[in-house]
Amino acid sequence: MAKTKKTEPIVVEKPSVLNEQSHTFLRNYLNNASPVGFESSGQKIWLDYLAPYIHEHFVDAYGTAVGIVNPGKPFKVVVEAHADEISWFVNYVSDTGLIYLKRNGGVDHQIAPSMRVIIHGKKGPVKAVFGWPAIHTRLSNPDQKEQQPKVDNLFLDCGARNKKEVEDLGIHIGAVATYQEGFDELANGYYIGRAMDNRIGGFMIAEVARLLKENKKNCLTHYML
Repeated sequence: MAKTKKTEPIVVEKPSVLNEQSHTFLRNYLNNASPVGFESSGQKIWLDYLAPYIHEHFVDAYGTAVGIVNPGKPFKVVVEAHADEISWFVNYVSDTGLIYLKRNGGVDHQIAPSMRVIIHGKKGPVKAVFGWPAIHTRLSNPDQKEQQPKVDNLFLDCGARNKKEVEDLGIHIGAVATYQEGFDELANGYYIGRAMDNRIGGFMIAEVARLLKENKKNCLTHYML
């Protein structure tokens, strides 16, 4: 008796609703520094992209950016997301020019060693790197447990040789530092970037607004970021 030949299921890929403009917006949105409490630059990128698809917008007293479709209607649908990213605050500068930090949001201290950052100072961005002892120095004494990164023992090196040189670069107590890594693509269409969990929601909201406008769907909607 002849064996029945199995047929592979036919997979029909649906066309993407995203276009090149969408991808450009996502890259710019993710690459922009928008730390907790200082989200306005990210919100501006979002509102600039959203502007053709809404009727009006405003920023409230709390700093929330709002885009509105069909203002003044009694029934409203609110769609909201976040624009911020976790970061670091400059907390103390040593006499030798090393910069010690405090968390701004739930930033993970364990991934910080050797990471490159941008310090957003009074004179503009300053490049720096998290210093950390080399492995052969950490393991040189077998009787001692290997040192682990903690907020108290992490520091930034911006190349300054003393405290005055740090200040001359425009770095001050309370300045914010964000990680330097930005948007990139992996195999099979996967994306990586800073603050993906927050900003991808804002990206989705903007795409919803675009698609509703392009498909002439007349909704009563408030988009909030």
